[in-house]
Amino acid sequence: MSVVKSLFFFGPLFFGLAFLAPLVSQVMVRLDVNAPFALSPLQFGLIIGTVLGLIATYRGKWI
Repeated sequence: MSVVKSLFFFGPLFFGLAFLAPLVSQVMVRLDVNAPFALSPLQFGLIIGTVLGLIATYRGKWI
């Protein structure tokens, strides 16, 4: 039961990595926007997804 509980606790982080990161990457490619610091769009998306997921995990809500 504790494994399932911990998975739900880190759910926003998994969502940020598994959904938001590729979404940010694909939007950047589609709009032909370059990522800062010579990163690839996927690397930049992973950074954004991780940061947003950690913020949502820490706060307990997305908004």
